[in-house]
Amino acid sequence: MDIQPQSNASVVLLVLLIFLLINQSSTYAQTDYVFQGKVVDAKTEQPLSYITLSMADGQISSETNKNGYFILKVPEHLKKDTLYLRALNYQLAQQPLTELAPVNSIIRLNAIPSESQVSTVDQYFSGAHSFQARDTLLKAIALIAKNYTDSPTLLHGFYREIIEKLQPSFCVSYTEGIIDVYKPSYYFTKKDDQIHFVKGRRKPLYTFTIPVLTPGPWASNMLDIVKYQEFLFRHGKLNQDYIFNLVGKTIIGDQPVYIIDFNPRSHQVSSGFFAGKLFLTTNGLAIIRSEYRLTEQGLNLINRSSNAQVYSTNLKGRSYTATYTKFGDRWSFQSGSITNNFTDVATISSFESRIDFVVTHRQSDNIQPFKAKDQAVYNRLPMQSFDRNSDEFLRGENYLMPVLPYPSLIESNK
Repeated sequence: MDIQPQSNASVVLLVLLIFLLINQSSTYAQTDYVFQGKVVDAKTEQPLSYITLSMADGQISSETNKNGYFILKVPEHLKKDTLYLRALNYQLAQQPLTELAPVNSIIRLNAIPSESQVSTVDQYFSGAHSFQARDTLLKAIALIAKNYTDSPTLLHGFYREIIEKLQPSFCVSYTEGIIDVYKPSYYFTKKDDQIHFVKGRRKPLYTFTIPVLTPGPWASNMLDIVKYQEFLFRHGKLNQDYIFNLVGKTIIGDQPVYIIDFNPRSHQVSSGFFAGKLFLTTNGLAIIRSEYRLTEQGLNLINRSSNAQVYSTNLKGRSYTATYTKFGDRWSFQSGSITNNFTDVATISSFESRIDFVVTHRQSDNIQPFKAKDQAVYNRLPMQSFDRNSDEFLRGENYLMPVLPYPSLIESNK
Protein backbone atom coordinates (compact mmCIF):
# COMPACT_ATOMS: atom_id res chain seq x y z
CA MET A 1 0.00 0.00 0.00
CA ASP A 2 1.32 3.42 -0.90
CA ILE A 3 1.14 6.12 1.76
CA GLN A 4 0.82 9.61 0.40
CA PRO A 5 2.65 12.48 2.13
CA GLN A 6 0.33 14.58 4.27
CA SER A 7 0.12 18.33 4.20
CA ASN A 8 1.58 20.31 7.11
CA ALA A 9 -1.92 21.25 8.28
CA SER A 10 -2.99 17.61 8.35
CA VAL A 11 0.10 16.63 10.30
CA VAL A 12 -0.51 19.35 12.87
CA LEU A 13 -4.14 18.30 13.21
CA LEU A 14 -3.16 14.65 13.64
CA VAL A 15 -0.56 15.49 16.30
CA LEU A 16 -3.07 17.66 18.16
CA LEU A 17 -5.68 14.89 18.04
CA ILE A 18 -3.20 12.33 19.36
CA PHE A 19 -2.16 14.72 22.15
CA LEU A 20 -5.78 15.29 23.17
CA LEU A 21 -6.53 11.58 23.19
CA ILE A 22 -3.44 10.79 25.25
CA ASN A 23 -4.15 13.63 27.66
CA GLN A 24 -7.80 12.58 28.04
CA SER A 25 -6.80 8.97 28.65
CA SER A 26 -4.14 10.05 31.15
CA THR A 27 -6.57 12.30 33.00
CA TYR A 28 -9.13 9.53 33.24
CA ALA A 29 -6.48 7.09 34.46
CA GLN A 30 -5.25 9.42 37.19
CA THR A 31 -7.59 8.15 39.84
CA ASP A 32 -7.22 9.15 43.46
CA TYR A 33 -5.08 7.17 45.83
CA VAL A 34 -7.50 5.37 48.13
CA PHE A 35 -6.72 4.45 51.73
CA GLN A 36 -9.00 2.33 53.88
CA GLY A 37 -8.28 1.50 57.49
CA LYS A 38 -9.28 1.66 61.11
CA VAL A 39 -8.43 3.91 64.07
CA VAL A 40 -8.11 2.29 67.50
CA ASP A 41 -7.02 3.07 71.04
CA ALA A 42 -3.32 2.21 71.36
CA LYS A 43 -3.81 0.48 74.71
CA THR A 44 -7.19 -1.24 74.46
CA GLU A 45 -7.33 -1.76 70.67
CA GLN A 46 -10.96 -0.61 70.82
CA PRO A 47 -12.21 1.26 67.72
CA LEU A 48 -12.46 5.05 67.95
CA SER A 49 -15.66 6.53 66.54
CA TYR A 50 -16.02 9.79 64.63
CA ILE A 51 -12.34 10.77 64.66
CA THR A 52 -11.32 13.72 62.46
CA LEU A 53 -8.79 13.02 59.71
CA SER A 54 -7.30 15.95 57.81
CA MET A 55 -4.41 16.77 55.50
CA ALA A 56 -3.07 19.51 53.24
CA ASP A 57 -3.66 22.19 55.90
CA GLY A 58 -7.30 21.17 56.19
CA GLN A 59 -8.11 21.22 52.48
CA ILE A 60 -9.04 17.52 52.62
CA SER A 61 -10.73 15.88 55.60
CA SER A 62 -12.86 12.94 56.62
CA GLU A 63 -14.02 11.02 59.67
CA THR A 64 -14.15 7.48 61.05
CA ASN A 65 -17.51 5.78 61.35
CA LYS A 66 -19.11 4.26 64.44
CA ASN A 67 -16.80 1.24 64.24
CA GLY A 68 -13.63 3.27 63.68
CA TYR A 69 -13.31 2.61 59.93
CA PHE A 70 -12.43 5.28 57.38
CA ILE A 71 -11.91 5.75 53.67
CA LEU A 72 -9.73 8.54 52.29
CA LYS A 73 -9.30 9.43 48.63
CA VAL A 74 -6.21 11.53 47.96
CA PRO A 75 -5.28 13.24 44.67
CA GLU A 76 -1.93 12.28 43.18
CA HIS A 77 -0.20 15.58 43.93
CA LEU A 78 -0.83 15.02 47.67
CA LYS A 79 0.19 11.36 47.84
CA LYS A 80 3.27 12.27 49.94
CA ASP A 81 1.36 14.47 52.37
CA THR A 82 0.82 13.71 56.07
CA LEU A 83 -2.48 12.66 57.62
CA TYR A 84 -3.42 14.25 60.96
CA LEU A 85 -5.86 12.59 63.36
CA ARG A 86 -7.54 14.58 66.14
CA ALA A 87 -9.83 13.19 68.81
CA LEU A 88 -11.19 14.20 72.19
CA ASN A 89 -8.93 12.90 74.99
CA TYR A 90 -6.25 11.70 72.55
CA GLN A 91 -2.86 12.99 71.45
CA LEU A 92 -2.45 14.23 67.90
CA ALA A 93 -1.35 11.45 65.53
CA GLN A 94 0.65 12.21 62.38
CA GLN A 95 0.72 9.52 59.70
CA PRO A 96 2.78 10.00 56.50
CA LEU A 97 0.74 8.67 53.60
CA THR A 98 3.85 7.02 52.18
CA GLU A 99 3.85 4.75 55.25
CA LEU A 100 0.12 3.99 55.19
CA ALA A 101 -1.09 0.74 53.64
CA PRO A 102 -3.87 1.17 51.03
CA VAL A 103 -6.13 -1.32 52.82
CA ASN A 104 -6.52 -2.76 56.31
CA SER A 105 -4.23 -0.19 57.91
CA ILE A 106 -4.47 0.30 61.67
CA ILE A 107 -3.73 3.70 63.22
CA ARG A 108 -3.35 3.80 67.00
CA LEU A 109 -3.98 6.88 69.14
CA ASN A 110 -2.64 7.46 72.64
CA ALA A 111 -5.24 8.44 75.24
CA ILE A 112 -4.78 11.36 77.61
CA PRO A 113 -7.13 11.31 80.64
CA SER A 114 -9.05 14.50 81.29
CA GLU A 115 -8.49 16.52 84.45
CA SER A 116 -11.46 17.13 86.70
CA GLN A 117 -9.94 20.20 88.35
CA VAL A 118 -7.93 23.20 87.21
CA SER A 119 -5.12 24.91 89.09
CA THR A 120 -6.24 28.02 90.95
CA VAL A 121 -3.31 29.96 89.47
CA ASP A 122 -4.74 29.64 85.97
CA GLN A 123 -4.95 33.03 84.28
CA TYR A 124 -8.64 32.66 83.42
CA PHE A 125 -9.94 30.44 86.20
CA SER A 126 -8.62 31.78 89.49
CA GLY A 127 -11.63 30.63 91.50
CA ALA A 128 -14.54 28.23 91.53
CA HIS A 129 -17.40 30.63 90.78
CA SER A 130 -19.35 30.30 87.57
CA PHE A 131 -18.90 33.92 86.53
CA GLN A 132 -15.21 33.30 85.72
CA ALA A 133 -16.26 30.72 83.13
CA ARG A 134 -18.77 33.26 81.85
CA ASP A 135 -16.04 35.89 81.51
CA THR A 136 -13.87 33.44 79.58
CA LEU A 137 -16.70 32.66 77.17
CA LEU A 138 -17.22 36.37 76.62
CA LYS A 139 -13.54 36.61 75.65
CA ALA A 140 -14.03 33.64 73.33
CA ILE A 141 -16.95 35.40 71.63
CA ALA A 142 -14.84 38.53 71.18
CA LEU A 143 -12.12 36.42 69.52
CA ILE A 144 -14.39 34.69 66.97
CA ALA A 145 -13.28 36.90 64.08
CA LYS A 146 -9.64 36.19 64.93
CA ASN A 147 -9.91 32.45 65.53
CA TYR A 148 -12.08 31.32 62.60
CA THR A 149 -11.85 31.66 58.82
CA ASP A 150 -11.66 35.31 57.82
CA SER A 151 -12.67 34.92 54.17
CA PRO A 152 -15.54 33.11 52.43
CA THR A 153 -14.97 29.35 52.33
CA LEU A 154 -16.51 26.64 50.17
CA LEU A 155 -17.15 23.50 52.20
CA HIS A 156 -17.76 20.32 50.22
CA GLY A 157 -19.30 17.63 52.38
CA PHE A 158 -21.16 14.38 52.81
CA TYR A 159 -24.29 13.82 54.86
CA ARG A 160 -26.20 10.73 55.87
CA GLU A 161 -29.45 10.20 57.79
CA ILE A 162 -30.54 6.79 59.05
CA ILE A 163 -33.76 5.89 60.87
CA GLU A 164 -33.80 2.49 62.53
CA LYS A 165 -36.57 0.61 64.25
CA LEU A 166 -35.49 -1.06 67.47
CA GLN A 167 -36.52 -4.52 68.67
CA PRO A 168 -36.47 -6.02 66.13
CA SER A 169 -33.78 -3.90 64.56
CA PHE A 170 -33.95 -2.93 60.91
CA CYS A 171 -33.29 0.12 58.78
CA VAL A 172 -36.50 2.05 58.09
CA SER A 173 -35.02 4.94 56.11
CA TYR A 174 -31.59 5.63 54.65
CA THR A 175 -30.60 8.89 52.96
CA GLU A 176 -27.23 10.30 51.94
CA GLY A 177 -25.94 13.02 49.70
CA ILE A 178 -23.25 15.47 48.67
CA ILE A 179 -23.61 19.19 49.34
CA ASP A 180 -21.61 22.39 48.99
CA VAL A 181 -21.80 25.06 51.67
CA TYR A 182 -20.88 28.67 51.04
CA LYS A 183 -19.73 29.92 54.44
CA PRO A 184 -19.08 33.65 54.73
CA SER A 185 -16.26 35.00 56.86
CA TYR A 186 -16.77 34.70 60.60
CA TYR A 187 -16.31 38.45 60.71
CA PHE A 188 -19.96 38.47 59.65
CA THR A 189 -21.54 36.00 62.05
CA LYS A 190 -25.04 37.19 61.11
CA LYS A 191 -24.54 36.52 57.40
CA ASP A 192 -26.18 33.18 56.64
CA ASP A 193 -24.54 30.22 54.96
CA GLN A 194 -25.82 29.07 51.59
CA ILE A 195 -26.32 25.43 50.60
CA HIS A 196 -26.07 23.91 47.14
CA PHE A 197 -27.44 20.38 46.89
CA VAL A 198 -25.12 18.44 44.57
CA LYS A 199 -26.85 15.06 44.61
CA GLY A 200 -28.58 12.61 46.91
CA ARG A 201 -30.08 9.16 47.13
CA ARG A 202 -32.40 7.43 49.53
CA LYS A 203 -34.06 4.20 50.44
CA PRO A 204 -37.78 5.06 50.60
CA LEU A 205 -40.09 4.37 53.50
CA TYR A 206 -42.12 1.29 52.65
CA THR A 207 -44.22 0.76 55.75
CA PHE A 208 -43.91 3.74 58.07
CA THR A 209 -45.01 7.35 57.96
CA ILE A 210 -42.85 9.40 60.30
CA PRO A 211 -41.79 13.05 60.43
CA VAL A 212 -38.58 14.59 59.20
CA LEU A 213 -36.87 14.68 62.58
CA THR A 214 -33.70 16.45 61.55
CA PRO A 215 -32.89 19.08 58.94
CA GLY A 216 -31.02 16.90 56.43
CA PRO A 217 -28.34 18.93 54.61
CA TRP A 218 -29.15 21.98 56.75
CA ALA A 219 -27.46 20.30 59.72
CA SER A 220 -24.24 21.58 58.14
CA ASN A 221 -24.96 25.12 59.31
CA MET A 222 -27.45 24.48 62.11
CA LEU A 223 -24.73 22.78 64.18
CA ASP A 224 -22.11 25.50 63.74
CA ILE A 225 -22.50 26.67 67.33
CA VAL A 226 -19.99 29.49 66.91
CA LYS A 227 -22.16 31.11 64.27
CA TYR A 228 -25.73 30.00 64.74
CA GLN A 229 -26.57 28.89 68.26
CA GLU A 230 -28.10 32.05 69.63
CA PHE A 231 -29.59 30.17 72.56
CA LEU A 232 -26.13 30.68 74.12
CA PHE A 233 -24.63 33.68 72.35
CA ARG A 234 -26.69 36.77 71.61
CA HIS A 235 -25.21 39.98 70.21
CA GLY A 236 -21.80 39.33 71.77
CA LYS A 237 -23.30 38.38 75.12
CA LEU A 238 -24.17 35.16 76.91
CA ASN A 239 -27.73 34.09 77.59
CA GLN A 240 -28.41 34.88 81.25
CA ASP A 241 -30.77 31.90 81.47
CA TYR A 242 -27.77 29.54 81.61
CA ILE A 243 -25.13 28.82 84.22
CA PHE A 244 -21.60 28.14 82.97
CA ASN A 245 -19.04 26.22 85.02
CA LEU A 246 -15.51 25.07 84.39
CA VAL A 247 -15.44 21.32 85.00
CA GLY A 248 -12.01 20.28 83.76
CA LYS A 249 -9.28 20.24 81.14
CA THR A 250 -8.37 17.72 78.46
CA ILE A 251 -6.80 17.58 75.02
CA ILE A 252 -8.07 17.39 71.45
CA GLY A 253 -5.16 16.37 69.26
CA ASP A 254 -2.46 18.97 69.86
CA GLN A 255 -4.80 21.43 71.57
CA PRO A 256 -5.21 21.58 75.38
CA VAL A 257 -8.80 22.60 76.05
CA TYR A 258 -11.00 23.84 78.88
CA ILE A 259 -14.27 21.98 79.42
CA ILE A 260 -17.16 24.29 80.31
CA ASP A 261 -20.57 22.94 81.29
CA PHE A 262 -23.76 24.88 80.63
CA ASN A 263 -27.16 24.19 82.17
CA PRO A 264 -30.43 26.12 82.57
CA ARG A 265 -30.31 28.41 85.57
CA SER A 266 -33.72 27.17 86.67
CA HIS A 267 -36.26 24.58 85.60
CA GLN A 268 -38.75 27.42 85.51
CA VAL A 269 -36.81 29.30 82.82
CA SER A 270 -38.81 29.13 79.59
CA SER A 271 -35.79 29.30 77.26
CA GLY A 272 -33.53 26.80 79.03
CA PHE A 273 -33.94 24.13 76.37
CA PHE A 274 -30.37 22.80 76.23
CA ALA A 275 -27.57 21.48 78.45
CA GLY A 276 -24.08 20.36 77.52
CA LYS A 277 -20.38 21.12 77.21
CA LEU A 278 -18.16 23.50 75.28
CA PHE A 279 -14.47 22.80 74.65
CA LEU A 280 -12.24 25.90 74.39
CA THR A 281 -8.56 25.94 73.47
CA THR A 282 -6.44 27.18 76.37
CA ASN A 283 -4.33 29.11 73.88
CA GLY A 284 -6.59 31.45 71.95
CA LEU A 285 -9.96 30.51 73.48
CA ALA A 286 -11.42 29.02 70.30
CA ILE A 287 -14.49 26.82 70.70
CA ILE A 288 -13.49 23.67 68.79
CA ARG A 289 -16.08 21.17 70.01
CA SER A 290 -19.56 21.16 71.52
CA GLU A 291 -21.74 18.39 72.95
CA TYR A 292 -25.26 19.18 74.11
CA ARG A 293 -28.76 17.78 74.40
CA LEU A 294 -32.37 18.84 74.75
CA THR A 295 -33.54 19.30 78.33
CA GLU A 296 -36.94 18.15 79.54
CA GLN A 297 -38.32 21.59 78.68
CA GLY A 298 -36.92 21.30 75.17
CA LEU A 299 -38.38 17.85 74.63
CA ASN A 300 -41.77 19.02 75.89
CA LEU A 301 -41.68 21.96 73.50
CA ILE A 302 -41.08 19.69 70.50
CA ASN A 303 -43.64 17.09 71.58
CA ARG A 304 -46.28 19.81 71.81
CA SER A 305 -45.51 21.02 68.28
CA SER A 306 -47.90 20.47 65.39
CA ASN A 307 -45.37 18.25 63.61
CA ALA A 308 -45.27 15.77 66.50
CA GLN A 309 -49.05 15.87 66.80
CA VAL A 310 -49.64 15.12 63.12
CA TYR A 311 -47.26 12.17 63.05
CA SER A 312 -48.11 10.91 66.56
CA THR A 313 -44.51 10.67 67.72
CA ASN A 314 -43.00 11.22 71.14
CA LEU A 315 -39.39 12.42 71.21
CA LYS A 316 -37.53 10.81 74.12
CA GLY A 317 -34.11 12.35 73.60
CA ARG A 318 -32.05 14.42 71.20
CA SER A 319 -28.30 15.08 71.35
CA TYR A 320 -25.96 17.18 69.23
CA THR A 321 -22.21 17.21 68.54
CA ALA A 322 -20.14 19.66 66.51
CA THR A 323 -16.40 19.70 65.79
CA TYR A 324 -13.93 22.10 64.20
CA THR A 325 -10.56 21.55 62.54
CA LYS A 326 -7.66 23.72 61.46
CA PHE A 327 -7.79 25.22 57.96
CA GLY A 328 -4.45 26.92 57.54
CA ASP A 329 -3.91 28.88 60.75
CA ARG A 330 -7.61 29.28 61.58
CA TRP A 331 -10.46 27.06 62.68
CA SER A 332 -13.21 25.81 60.36
CA PHE A 333 -16.40 23.83 60.91
CA GLN A 334 -15.65 20.12 60.38
CA SER A 335 -18.57 17.89 61.33
CA GLY A 336 -21.87 17.65 63.15
CA SER A 337 -24.32 14.99 64.23
CA ILE A 338 -27.83 14.81 65.65
CA THR A 339 -29.21 11.70 67.36
CA ASN A 340 -32.91 11.19 68.15
CA ASN A 341 -34.71 8.57 70.21
CA PHE A 342 -38.47 8.53 69.76
CA THR A 343 -41.55 6.32 69.83
CA ASP A 344 -44.48 5.94 67.50
CA VAL A 345 -47.49 6.56 69.74
CA ALA A 346 -49.87 4.30 67.80
CA THR A 347 -47.66 1.18 67.85
CA ILE A 348 -45.45 2.03 70.87
CA SER A 349 -42.50 1.10 68.63
CA SER A 350 -39.11 2.60 69.47
CA PHE A 351 -36.89 4.25 66.87
CA GLU A 352 -33.46 5.83 66.70
CA SER A 353 -32.29 8.23 64.04
CA ARG A 354 -28.92 9.80 63.40
CA ILE A 355 -27.77 12.40 60.92
CA ASP A 356 -24.09 13.06 60.19
CA PHE A 357 -22.48 15.82 58.18
CA VAL A 358 -18.73 15.67 57.45
CA VAL A 359 -16.70 18.26 55.55
CA THR A 360 -14.46 16.48 53.04
CA HIS A 361 -12.92 19.39 51.11
CA ARG A 362 -12.32 23.11 51.67
CA GLN A 363 -11.19 25.96 49.51
CA SER A 364 -11.04 29.70 50.04
CA ASP A 365 -9.68 31.15 46.80
CA ASN A 366 -12.05 33.63 45.20
CA ILE A 367 -15.18 31.98 46.60
CA GLN A 368 -18.44 33.59 45.49
CA PRO A 369 -21.99 33.15 46.87
CA PHE A 370 -24.30 30.76 45.05
CA LYS A 371 -26.82 32.15 42.63
CA ALA A 372 -30.40 31.96 43.85
CA LYS A 373 -31.27 29.22 41.36
CA ASP A 374 -28.42 27.04 42.68
CA GLN A 375 -29.39 27.21 46.34
CA ALA A 376 -31.14 24.24 47.94
CA VAL A 377 -34.86 24.50 48.65
CA TYR A 378 -35.96 22.72 51.81
CA ASN A 379 -38.93 20.87 50.33
CA ARG A 380 -37.39 20.18 46.90
CA LEU A 381 -34.28 18.01 47.07
CA PRO A 382 -33.81 15.87 43.94
CA MET A 383 -33.12 12.32 45.15
CA GLN A 384 -32.07 9.25 43.22
CA SER A 385 -33.45 5.84 44.07
CA PHE A 386 -30.99 3.80 46.11
CA ASP A 387 -29.55 1.39 43.52
CA ARG A 388 -27.35 -1.30 45.02
CA ASN A 389 -25.37 -1.52 41.77
CA SER A 390 -24.66 2.19 41.52
CA ASP A 391 -20.91 2.57 42.03
CA GLU A 392 -20.81 5.99 40.42
CA PHE A 393 -22.60 7.90 43.16
CA LEU A 394 -19.58 8.20 45.48
CA ARG A 395 -16.86 8.01 42.84
CA GLY A 396 -14.13 10.51 43.69
CA GLU A 397 -15.83 11.50 46.95
CA ASN A 398 -14.64 11.11 50.51
CA TYR A 399 -17.47 9.96 52.74
CA LEU A 400 -18.40 8.48 56.09
CA MET A 401 -18.24 4.71 55.68
CA PRO A 402 -21.54 2.90 56.34
CA VAL A 403 -21.66 0.59 59.35
CA LEU A 404 -23.28 -2.15 57.24
CA PRO A 405 -22.71 -2.93 53.54
CA TYR A 406 -25.05 -0.98 51.28
CA PRO A 407 -26.99 -4.04 50.03
CA SER A 408 -27.86 -5.03 53.61
CA LEU A 409 -29.10 -1.53 54.35
CA ILE A 410 -31.25 -1.04 51.29
CA GLU A 411 -32.76 -4.52 51.21
CA SER A 412 -34.05 -4.58 54.80
CA ASN A 413 -37.80 -4.03 55.26
CA LYS A 414 -38.63 -4.52 51.58
